[in-house]
Amino acid sequence: MATTVSRRYSVADRPRVVVVSKRRDAIDTSKTVVALKGELDAAALNTLVETFDKAIAEDDSDVVVDLAGVEFIGAAWIGTLVRSRASLKSQDRVLTLRSPTHGVNRLLELCGLSYLIEPI
Repeated sequence: MATTVSRRYSVADRPRVVVVSKRRDAIDTSKTVVALKGELDAAALNTLVETFDKAIAEDDSDVVVDLAGVEFIGAAWIGTLVRSRASLKSQDRVLTLRSPTHGVNRLLELCGLSYLIEPI
């Protein structure tokens, strides 16, 4: 039986970050899902990095970044994803990306990061 625990963090008006931790079932491991929404530009970077780091630090699960609600992602965010992936990897944890919009997917491809996207 699946159980879901949600924690919501408010971040300015735009973008908004929602953090959801899920335990899928007794066989699957727990994952922290960070759902990002809005425009991830340089103006939002510091606040979003703090929120993202807090979500990662809450437990020792793998992290999935859900990009379905992202309208725009700036280059600084690509660096943040790369650094977060390296940090998690050093802890034997995994960072994957889920459901990027077309524009975000294209940027990830151009940056050579499309391998981080979960298979459908």
